Amino acid sequence: MADPTLLTDLPDQRAVFRRAAPFLAGHRLALAVTLLLNLAGAAAAVGVTAAIGRVVDAAGGGDRPGLLRRVLLLLLLVAGSGVLTWLSRYWLIRTGEHVLAGLRERAAAAVGAAPLRFLEAHRSGELLRRLTGEINGLASFAAATLPDLATAATVLLLTVVMLALYSWLLTALLLLAFIPPALLIVRAFHRRAGAVYAEVASAEAAVSSGFAESLPAQEQLRISGSVPRWLERFARDNDRLQNAQSTEVRTELRLNQLALVQAVCVAGLLVLGAVMVGRGALSVGAAVVFVLATRDIFHRFEDLAGAIGDAREAHVRLARLLDLLRATGGERAGASTGSTGSDLPARGELTLTEVGFGYREGRNVLDGLTLTVDSGERLVIAGETGSGKSTLGKLLAGLYTPDHGTVRFAGHDLAAVDAARLRSRIVLVPQEVPLVDGTLAENLAMAAGSPDQAAVARTVDLLGLADWVNSLPYGLDTTVSTRTLSAGERQLVAVARAALTDPAVLILDEATAGVDHGTAARIEEALSALADDRTLIVIAHRADTVARGRRLLEMPEGRLTGVVRETADSP
Repeated sequence: MADPTLLTDLPDQRAVFRRAAPFLAGHRLALAVTLLLNLAGAAAAVGVTAAIGRVVDAAGGGDRPGLLRRVLLLLLLVAGSGVLTWLSRYWLIRTGEHVLAGLRERAAAAVGAAPLRFLEAHRSGELLRRLTGEINGLASFAAATLPDLATAATVLLLTVVMLALYSWLLTALLLLAFIPPALLIVRAFHRRAGAVYAEVASAEAAVSSGFAESLPAQEQLRISGSVPRWLERFARDNDRLQNAQSTEVRTELRLNQLALVQAVCVAGLLVLGAVMVGRGALSVGAAVVFVLATRDIFHRFEDLAGAIGDAREAHVRLARLLDLLRATGGERAGASTGSTGSDLPARGELTLTEVGFGYREGRNVLDGLTLTVDSGERLVIAGETGSGKSTLGKLLAGLYTPDHGTVRFAGHDLAAVDAARLRSRIVLVPQEVPLVDGTLAENLAMAAGSPDQAAVARTVDLLGLADWVNSLPYGLDTTVSTRTLSAGERQLVAVARAALTDPAVLILDEATAGVDHGTAARIEEALSALADDRTLIVIAHRADTVARGRRLLEMPEGRLTGVVRETADSP
């Protein structure tokens, strides 16, 4: 059995930025502009500090013309720093939003094109969390934290360079006193933070999944009296989240040790600066610059330290998003969803060759099935519950890829056919039919080719559904949803969608089980009459449905026998 690629709760966090680099394609010019603006803004901010020192020296020396020039320069640098900082933040946020919008579209497309087995193997809440929660968290980081992080890092670096030009000795002493203990504190935080933030994200996903899965099932939970059991399960997930968040807070509080290091360094700098000014080794203006710049260094480093937690959390979010793209095959930029070879013919035979498939190791649902369904044939697949009928239908529709063997339409391997082309040729009408909130016409038009309302109305008439549609308050313009239409009515919508696609092969998986016998017979006869050469495959329990098949594929005792026998022709 070929197991689907699965997501991991604690994904690989190595080389995350290198793996994400391909998604920056098309944004490199904007990133270059952002970098230049950030450098210019940081240089202007550092220049303000240096200009203050020059103003102090000019004032102390009685140089009035020089003082005026330096004050004007200071004002110019202050204004320029403000403008450039605003522009750099704007471009950084703008570029980040564009990159994340592309990631969001790529992730949604990857999940939409993911194999059905992948989707079935994961809780819907987990997928929803990765598609929305992780990207929303990254968007908040890009809009709020990343600009401060970029500005603080650039200003910090340029400030150190400026101080070294004033006094390399005092700068070296400052760095030696501050950097080693600060790096030890940050390193200890970084070593713990990855696992801590990953556990928080995983626990949040579990809570989200619990909510997402329980809301549609509230009626059944109340009928069966299972609400207390669901609350117990939710309480366990909630306790896990609370414990993870408590660990997160304790880990982040370790960064507060930086305040003690900063206080010691400031005290030492003041003493050394006073001594050097007294001996004439440092001007008063330079001493003022050192005091102001050192406060700025500590302030910027504090900003960096405060942002480390957010950056580490964003790192984990990005890793989880890339894990989703990896598992769905969407991490490769421009990943294809299938072959782009020659177009499929309008009609053709459907063949299975030595097909095997199983959900669990050692328990195959199908094993070595070989079958040919000719174009225009009507085949009924019958068997007991759990015999693999629906699994076979999904294999015939190309929704599942066989573990071994091939499924072909008109000679084309379904595993290599572009998904859009395949959906226009083979349509499966499932047992459960979800609807989107909108009008009946909008729901019916959710078919290959996006048919207009005129085509929808013609199809409704052809299928004999006009009376049902007219019985609704506003006909095709009636607002419907999964909650407002019965199971049988939703099946009518699904059958009409299939007819609008005009597929070569139509597979009905118990699609008329919720419809009365008369309506079911009308629908099946209407589908048969739409095109004489359409292949119709019906998965059914009901005897009257089986009787209308030209051939019957029996699947007794929960296993496919491979027995195909002729039955009475349709009336």
